[in-house]
Amino acid sequence: MKKGFRLIALLAALALVAAACGDDDTSDTTAPPAATTTTAADTGGDTTTTTEEMMTGPVFDIGVTEEPCPGGSPDRGCILLGSVTDQTGTFAAASPGLLAGHELFWARVNASGGIGGLFDVDIVDEAIVNNNYDPATHVEAYQEIREDVLALAESLGTPQSLAALPDYIDDNMVAAPATWWSGWNYPESDAGLILEAGASYCVEAMNAVDFALGNLPGGAATVGIVHFPGDYGEDYLAGVKIAAEANGLDVVFEQQTLPISLDAAQTEAINTVVTQAADVTFLVMSPNETATIVGSAAAAGHTKPFIGAGPTWNGALLLSPAGPAFEAGIYFNSAPWGSWATDTPGHAALRASAEAGGAPASNFVSAGWVEQYPLKAVLEAAVAAGDITRAGVVAAAKSLGEVDFEGMVETVADYGANPIVTSSYIGKVDPAAPDGLTVVAGPFTGPTAAGYSYDGPCGG
Repeated sequence: MKKGFRLIALLAALALVAAACGDDDTSDTTAPPAATTTTAADTGGDTTTTTEEMMTGPVFDIGVTEEPCPGGSPDRGCILLGSVTDQTGTFAAASPGLLAGHELFWARVNASGGIGGLFDVDIVDEAIVNNNYDPATHVEAYQEIREDVLALAESLGTPQSLAALPDYIDDNMVAAPATWWSGWNYPESDAGLILEAGASYCVEAMNAVDFALGNLPGGAATVGIVHFPGDYGEDYLAGVKIAAEANGLDVVFEQQTLPISLDAAQTEAINTVVTQAADVTFLVMSPNETATIVGSAAAAGHTKPFIGAGPTWNGALLLSPAGPAFEAGIYFNSAPWGSWATDTPGHAALRASAEAGGAPASNFVSAGWVEQYPLKAVLEAAVAAGDITRAGVVAAAKSLGEVDFEGMVETVADYGANPIVTSSYIGKVDPAAPDGLTVVAGPFTGPTAAGYSYDGPCGG
C-alpha cells in the first residue's frame, strides 16, 4: 500500500497513541477504534494485537493501479490514460505535437505532486492508437484500449468521436477531445463525457468575422469560405454565416473541398477563391490544403486576406513554397487561445516545460496542453470524492465546478453545466515568432458571439 493511501489510517493510529499517553480523563478525547488482528507469537502460542490500516484511499477499477507509473513517485499510484489520434490521415502531422503537449502537461502535474498527492498520470504508449482520421477506424482502434485505461487524453476528430460516443457511454469513458465542434457544449451531444476546452469552431468563426469587419483594410462587405465536409468544416461555416447575417454581409461562396490526399491540386477551391474574390475568405481544413490554396491563389494575383480556423496553421508553412505568401500578410489565424508567446501563466508554464523537454514551439503542442486542463480538474475532483472508478470519474465530470486554464482560456465557473466559452484570439503571421504567429486581437468576444442564442449545435 502506497504512503498516500495510508494517510487516514496513520492519523487514526496517532490519535490512539496520543490518547494512550495522556492522563486518565479521556472524556474530551475520542478516536475511532482501530481494527485489530490476533497473530500467533513465535513461542508459547501467545498472541499479539496490532493496528491495521483503516482505509486504503479512493476506490478504483479499470485504468488505475497502486503501483507507481514508469518513472513516477514510488509513493503514488498510477492513473493510465489512452489516446485515439490520427497518425496516418489528414491530421497526421498534428499528432506528434498534440501528444507532446499531453506529455508535457502531465509531467508538470506529476512533478507538482500528482493528482491529490496520491496518483501520477501516465499516457500509456501501447494505448496511443491510430484512427487514420476515419470514424470506423476510430471505433475499431478504441476497442483495442477500452479495457486498459481510465480515460482518454485525446479523442481526435468530430465525426470520429461521435462514432465512438456510444461505446464511451457504455464504458463510462471520459475523453479530452481534439475537436471544437459546438455540439460538445450540449449534454444531449456529449453525454457529459467530452471535456472540451475553449471556444467552439462556431464561436471562433463568429469572432473572426467581427474581427474582419473592424480590422482588415477595406472591411469585409463580402465573405467566402472554403471548408472540409463534416462537423469541423460545417460548424465553422455556420459561425461565419451567423455573423455575416448579423452584420449584413454577403456570403458570395461556400466551397467544399477534400483533404489533399484526395484532391492534391485543390483546383476548384483555388479557382473559386480567385474568381469570386471575396473581401475575406475563411478556410477550414488542415495546414496542407491551406498552403496549397493560399500559395496558389497568391501566385494567381489574389491579394485579399484569408482567415483560417485554428487547425489550418502550422509554423512549418513558412518553410513551404507558399511561405512568401504567408509572410506577405495575406493570412490570419483564428483560435480558441493565443499563440506560443502569449503572456499568460499557462503559456509561460508551457514554454518552460517545452524548453526543458525539447518540444518545439507549435500550436499543436499548445492544443495538446490546453486539452488536458478539464481532465485534470475531473481527476482531482474524483480523487477528492474518494471514487476514481470510471463511474466515479463520470460523476465528477457531470458535477464539476470551476476549471482554471491558467489564463490560456477563460476560467469556467461551472464546467459541469456545459457553459459556452465565447472568447477567442486572432493571430497574424510573424516569421520571428516561435510558432510563426503573433496575437493581434484577444481574448475578445465580438458582438455576434455575445448576442447569439446558444440553444444547440451551430452546424454538423
